[in-house]
Amino acid sequence: MAVLNQLSVLGMIKEFRRNWRALCSSERTTLCGPDSMLLALQLSMAENNKQHNGEFTVCLSDVLLTWKYFLHDKLNLPIENMKVVDHYEDIKKTYDDFMKNSNTLDLIDVYKKCSSLTSNCENNTISSIQLRDFLSGTECAVNDKANPHMPASPVKCSQNDKQVTKLLCHEYA
Repeated sequence: MAVLNQLSVLGMIKEFRRNWRALCSSERTTLCGPDSMLLALQLSMAENNKQHNGEFTVCLSDVLLTWKYFLHDKLNLPIENMKVVDHYEDIKKTYDDFMKNSNTLDLIDVYKKCSSLTSNCENNTISSIQLRDFLSGTECAVNDKANPHMPASPVKCSQNDKQVTKLLCHEYA
């Protein structure tokens, strides 16, 4: 399952690279993977806390709780009985503004853009649930059933992880 999701994400990124001119309005676009997405969310939360409480800090537990909610929200997956931190909409707006201002797309944005090309990338499709599992790291924690929507740490990198990372670290110009 893990390799299948990694290969599907890799295929999605390759499809995006082939069609990026049609999918992006900017001449330069940077893709960010799960680690960068989580970091951007953490910084967005810290910025939000600074605006509301005066301190540029955030608790790791709040970041992980928001990450879980954020993935479901952004992928339009069910959010039943999920807790969310205060000012979630402000945090999401700060995250989206940061991505837009830095000409950056996260993997969910790439997924949505590639989905608009369904006829061209039918062979490389990935479901929103598979993408959520890839982003949250649950596919790497097959034996850990404790919390299937929290990142597993540490995650051992496979060859496919390195290929995905290599593809994510390039700007498209």
